[in-house]
Amino acid sequence: MNKLKWWFRIVGGFYLLLGVPNVYFSLFNPQALSATYGTITDELAIRVIADTNLIVGLGMAVLGVMMFIAAREPGRAIFFGLAIAMLELFQWVPYNVVALLHRTLFSSVEIPFLILHLIFGITGIAFLRQTKAE
Repeated sequence: MNKLKWWFRIVGGFYLLLGVPNVYFSLFNPQALSATYGTITDELAIRVIADTNLIVGLGMAVLGVMMFIAAREPGRAIFFGLAIAMLELFQWVPYNVVALLHRTLFSSVEIPFLILHLIFGITGIAFLRQTKAE
């Protein structure tokens, strides 16, 4: 159960580290945020990127906080942990693969994120199985 507790803390921290800056840049500096997608100058495209990243950032920040709460009693948060592991494997991994294939983001950013999301998803499932067995 100790592994699952630390998994919640590490993945929750990662979500907060991604979510909070997304919210900040979406609200206060959307041009800098859109620069990560290349040379986009169209104001509507910048606004769409900022609005989309705002929603994603808020969701990640909320899930990050919830993971820290779940880390208090990881045995009671098994279903939540499974949901996060499934999001990692079936939302974020495909997103990273599509972004790599479409070259919408820089591969120097996407490849490490792809690896991290795979690690988080696989280790989450493994730690959940160990916790169920205890």
